Amino acid sequence: MIKKHKNVGLLFFLLLMVVIFVCLNVSTRLIGGNLKIDMTQSQRYSLSDASKEILSSLTMPVQIRLYISSNLATENPQYANYAQFVLRYLKKYQQAAKPDLIKIETLDPQPYSPLEEEAKRQGIKPLPDSGGKSNLYFGAVITNAKGQKAVIPNFISARSGYLETDISRILYKLNNSSKPKLGLVSPQLPLITHAYGQIIPNWAIVAQLQNDYEIIELKDNIVQIPGNIDVLLVINIEKLSPLFTYALDQFVLRGGKLLIITDAFSERQASTHGQNSAPTANLNALLQNWGLNVNNEIIAGDRTLGEITSIQTPQGTKAANFPYWLHLSKSEINQQHPATKGLDNIVVKTSGIISPQKNLGQTKYTPLLTTTAKGGNIAAKDLYAHNQAELDNLFNETSQQYTLAAEIEGKFPSLFNTNILAGTKFAKAMPSFLSYSIAPSKIIVIADSDFIVAENWADTSQTQNNPVYGLAPIYDNGSFLLRLLDYLTNRTTILGLSNKENFNTKSIGEELYMQTFNQYAAAYNKAQAELIQRLQLAKNYETQISQRLYPLTAQRAKEIEENNKAIQSLQLKLKQIEYQIKEQNQQKISSITQKNIIYFPLTCIILILLCYMYLKSRQKKKIEEWVHEARTH
Repeated sequence: MIKKHKNVGLLFFLLLMVVIFVCLNVSTRLIGGNLKIDMTQSQRYSLSDASKEILSSLTMPVQIRLYISSNLATENPQYANYAQFVLRYLKKYQQAAKPDLIKIETLDPQPYSPLEEEAKRQGIKPLPDSGGKSNLYFGAVITNAKGQKAVIPNFISARSGYLETDISRILYKLNNSSKPKLGLVSPQLPLITHAYGQIIPNWAIVAQLQNDYEIIELKDNIVQIPGNIDVLLVINIEKLSPLFTYALDQFVLRGGKLLIITDAFSERQASTHGQNSAPTANLNALLQNWGLNVNNEIIAGDRTLGEITSIQTPQGTKAANFPYWLHLSKSEINQQHPATKGLDNIVVKTSGIISPQKNLGQTKYTPLLTTTAKGGNIAAKDLYAHNQAELDNLFNETSQQYTLAAEIEGKFPSLFNTNILAGTKFAKAMPSFLSYSIAPSKIIVIADSDFIVAENWADTSQTQNNPVYGLAPIYDNGSFLLRLLDYLTNRTTILGLSNKENFNTKSIGEELYMQTFNQYAAAYNKAQAELIQRLQLAKNYETQISQRLYPLTAQRAKEIEENNKAIQSLQLKLKQIEYQIKEQNQQKISSITQKNIIYFPLTCIILILLCYMYLKSRQKKKIEEWVHEARTH
């Protein structure tokens, strides 16, 4: 009888465990459906403190109109999971902001509808569907109460790590009335092209800067920096004229913020204008007065940081770490400085070397980028006369750590004794001459200009019609430059924004989908490529017929019919592949869900039973031992 009661108790206990497990799952789903714990190292699914601070400072409502085609996931599989990720992330902003401060409207622009025309007018750019036609939409228009807006023409998955940075910067910009004014002096690297009275950014970095700053171009022969300039960016000036030296001197003494990019050997200039124009001006007459020295006669190198590249030698091609193209990681990037904290990887090429003067006075010197302690160098003049293999052999390892970028801040004396135009009619219209700083200044110098060339640090293939949000960074070069300018303009809030992860990092769901897609990728891509060709052929036939370029013969009519049949067949094939991908992916998800819902609790129950049986066996054995001892005694 006692044994029977024990078995009933065991069954009741197991039944209770099952009920508790089911209730726990249901209640968690109902009560905490939106509550998730972010276990990723980069906190990919959580808003940063900087974003929360930006949200807390919003002074007016913001509306986010998300244009997303309902068939985006099926017609363009690479966006299947990313679209949901973006929508969930936008809702995080809505939840973190004050009530009714951020409104999200999801719109589905169907082909040839008024909503599609609206999306195009707003600047949303169409994406290709599985048939090669551009009638899918996945972009956003973010507007504040004053009607000021920012447009993301397309969200691209390759930029997923920058999603928070992009949205938070937009909110910050919409909450502030005007952009800071950036003075730009770049005579040898024409970052902006002027054509027919228009300014055409032909460098990807310019589009990134224009998104947050009002760029004012200046010449390198002016004697005065305009008073409305918030930060001055000087890139690769060819000669440091006395007039411009005076202009920079007085700008700094008035507390101006200055970012100088110079180069011992500019590879972009060498390829554009010839190697003779590769060096830049010697700025040391001015820099040494501020406590810095830039050696443009020596190229810094480090074999441990060198980019692996193919080098042609007399013995054939070999892979080697080219010591003058450096991949800097966190160890070489100052993680204590607010402008560089959190940056993971930066690429520099054939950089000069920066060092502080011995007597810094009341100024503070801070290295921002360095080599390792196993640095080395080569004479800059050798770059003109040798190929890569020879340059590799000429590398001189000095076991020193070299500085490639640095900041100097404080107050400085003037390099001049009086106004350079004293005694002329122009002097009266100029601000009074300063012999010493009236306000502290910050000066940052970078000894390499090739780091701003987008091809060195980003994928630019999707930047057409989407120059800002179509750029897919691979390295942090663009963020490095932008954050330096944010730092110099005292925009401390957005300095806390950083890339969440490498551009190719995916969630578990995305990884599952890509694993499934990759099984069919070859067939899918082949069918899609053939379909695009067939559609183009159909378009050519249509043009020829409408413009009567060729007569519509029976043979041509047959060709058109066969081409149309092939198009229909390919479209059907793509649909079938997409269905197979969807079904197989769903099976994987169901399998994982089944394991979590059924197998996990079942395993727990079996373990409990085994433990129970083991304990019962031990108890029975002890009782038998006691009985045996009692009988013996």
